[in-house]
Amino acid sequence: MTKTEFEATVEFDDGSTADLEMAADKSWDSFLNYFGDAQHVYCVTYSQSPAFIYKMFQNQDLAVDSLEVIVGDNQHDDYRRSLKNTNNAKKIAAQLESLRRDGDLLIHTVDSARVLLHTKLYIVENQDGSRTLICGSANLSKQAWQGSKQTNVNMAWRTDGDTPVDEWFERLYAFHKDYATPFMEDLTEEIEDADTAEEEAKIYDIWLGGDEFSDDPVAELNARLDEAVDDDQVNTYNVVTDAEEAEKAVFAAEDTDTDPTEISPDKRVRLSPQGLEDAISNLDDTLSANNIRINDGEIVATPAGIARYKETFTGYPDLNVDKKEKTVGLRVDDSVLELSAPLPDDPQEVADALDLIEQYVETVGEFGETRTTKETRAHFYEGVIYFCWAPFANYCAHHYAEYESAELDKDLPFLFLHGDNDSGKGMFLRFGARLISNGYVQEVTTGDDFVKNNIERARASDTVFPYIVDDVAKSKIDRDIIKSYWEGKWDGSIQMPTFIFSSNDSTKPKSELRTRMKTLDFNVNFSELEKDEREAAAQIAGQADSCNLFPWFAHLFLQRDISLPDQSDRLADARDVFAELYAYAEKEPPGYVPLEKPAEQEHDPGRRKWISALSDGLCELDFKDDGRIVADFSANLDQQQCWEFQKATPAHIRANIYGPAVQFESANRFQNWIDEPHVIEDARRDTETAANNTGVLSRVTRLVRG
Repeated sequence: MTKTEFEATVEFDDGSTADLEMAADKSWDSFLNYFGDAQHVYCVTYSQSPAFIYKMFQNQDLAVDSLEVIVGDNQHDDYRRSLKNTNNAKKIAAQLESLRRDGDLLIHTVDSARVLLHTKLYIVENQDGSRTLICGSANLSKQAWQGSKQTNVNMAWRTDGDTPVDEWFERLYAFHKDYATPFMEDLTEEIEDADTAEEEAKIYDIWLGGDEFSDDPVAELNARLDEAVDDDQVNTYNVVTDAEEAEKAVFAAEDTDTDPTEISPDKRVRLSPQGLEDAISNLDDTLSANNIRINDGEIVATPAGIARYKETFTGYPDLNVDKKEKTVGLRVDDSVLELSAPLPDDPQEVADALDLIEQYVETVGEFGETRTTKETRAHFYEGVIYFCWAPFANYCAHHYAEYESAELDKDLPFLFLHGDNDSGKGMFLRFGARLISNGYVQEVTTGDDFVKNNIERARASDTVFPYIVDDVAKSKIDRDIIKSYWEGKWDGSIQMPTFIFSSNDSTKPKSELRTRMKTLDFNVNFSELEKDEREAAAQIAGQADSCNLFPWFAHLFLQRDISLPDQSDRLADARDVFAELYAYAEKEPPGYVPLEKPAEQEHDPGRRKWISALSDGLCELDFKDDGRIVADFSANLDQQQCWEFQKATPAHIRANIYGPAVQFESANRFQNWIDEPHVIEDARRDTETAANNTGVLSRVTRLVRG
């Protein structure tokens, strides 16, 4: 019902008159009465939905010919997502677009995340030429009335359309329209270019699905907080061309004497909490700790508060890859460190950066003890290539997802560093983190702090800085959730980081996980370093803070055409970029640099382990008539110890445990892996000779040549 509180007729200086009423509306039906004779409606409303506009045109009790609405709490993409999440989204989108094309509907969304229009203003042009001009508290939304006993007070003028109050309302409407931009304009342009109904249907699918949000409300909150920060609210410094300013921004972020999250008028970030209520409720303490507040129906924060809040999810900073601008930005309070830059004019600068990487890798063999210097250096360098690729895992996912044959959990591998204590894994992880963050990230997550919930938090973090975990128990990695990290959640709506693990466990992850990880062996020991050697190694690692290799890598990587990789080398694009860097620097790469194929293939520690076992007589080979090969360890090892050898075998070889023996299903695959084509036949002849002479399988020693 509508309860009229006040009625009056107002006469203006020009002799025109208008009837004024103030009413308390307590129901949706009573509010709808204002539109009973409407022909054209112009309105500003804070809360609205595309589905409701559709219902207005379908309402038989209304005769609205055209509607123009300014939605005060949504930007274009937010409003599109609200349409995508409605029932019959494509049907509603098609109807609204058709109305828009015919000139019957024009929706505007706010064009700046910092602007929220709380005004409720309506200009209703009736069928007889009269007008109803409304200013009040009710939104053009049936949802605003549902589940509540609210009352909205409205002031309504009824005029002949030519009074001073009409002019006032028109000015107010124009004022609000200056903050808005047309909705669906991009869709209309694409639809007009469609030649067939099939093309048109595909355009609707793409438009509705583009940049869609995940069904995780926390992920949606994090993504919308990121989008709410305008470029003019942050200071952007390129770490190559603005190195001094970027360094000052990092120092300022480490200053504990000031609170950069304190909300001042010139730093306010505002966005609507609509649809985010559950996430806000669950994260209330974390949000408030970073001065992110809910005030008067809107989220109010600062860029610094958002950056610090985002860092609580993984412990790492908010790193973003802009696909359109082809830039990489790391948020540090109210600054953005741009981590991408064109190659310098002087190739020697690139050569110097590559020299630093080589100096660090060459601490293997120079300071650390190893019997496999070249091989281990190659594995260290492969780890550097992975670190540079890691921030682009999500970027690659967008490109890979275009292929029906894509298997994201295999095409986007995690990194697993395997080695004993004092093998330099922890130092390497910190070196990599510093290299890709311009020195901002100095420490990494410890295995003790890594739990299952961290994986879910990473999925909702909306950041691409890799999640780095040092010295983690292998049992914490052997989880079903790792097997479907990308396929289970990634939909293009949010950014998800890849993972980098290191472990001291004596055995590697199970075979089904090895297909989803790059496993690198750090077969070196740094435990006996002298003081001056330790200081020299630390000094080399510390230079990663000012090394520009990653910004140049990022620039080149973002210029490439990314296609689905061969699973034998999932870092092929990153490897090619390193080859470009060496070529530009006019520098010959050392022999250990893995530019042709992955280090774990070129220098396979599993292959070396098997050759050693065969040469030392730990096992004997039995060649079966059906093409299988059985490695029998029964004379020296038990079944549990055999697992080490089964796990040292690449997954594609198909090796299975049978008691204290490992069975290879294909002799050809085993032969190709050993990479000595004549060895299998030699071993077969030795086996047959030994069986005839002694009845006992001989040891196979010719495999040493591998």
